[in-house]
Amino acid sequence: MGQYYYIPDPGEPRGGFAPSVPDQLAQLRQQQMQRTMMPGPQMPVQPQPPQGDSGGIIWVQGEAGAKAYHVAPGNTVQLWDSENTVIYLKSADMAGMPSMRVLEYTERNAARPAPQQQAQPPQIDMSNVVTWDKLDEYLAERLKRPAKAPKQQKEETENG
Repeated sequence: MGQYYYIPDPGEPRGGFAPSVPDQLAQLRQQQMQRTMMPGPQMPVQPQPPQGDSGGIIWVQGEAGAKAYHVAPGNTVQLWDSENTVIYLKSADMAGMPSMRVLEYTERNAARPAPQQQAQPPQIDMSNVVTWDKLDEYLAERLKRPAKAPKQQKEETENG
């Protein structure tokens, strides 16, 4: 005759004892699973970008839509306003604190040409330029001293 083995039901207490209480890590994992299954008030629902080929552009409705858009910590996203000519650059630091810059853009056409790449340097009026000699003369008059002291030539001596 064959032997029979008893296989307990997984939900059945072992040895007549109550099931073991999960430790703290197991409790946290259970809570995480529950949050991912059913978003509650503690987890805001992320607005989804419109479906279709948008070329990687994220469209939002106004500044309120940009403020409501969630950015992962340490990241920056460009949000294009579907109602105005505005781009929002929304960032979140490593702690998750968001910040946002608002940029307006305008279309450039033939009526308003592109700005010049390099501005012309201002022209210098050479009539106002003073040479060192003229400056020395002017200072000598103002300070009542000779303009330039004559240079004294050093006598060369021979070492013998």
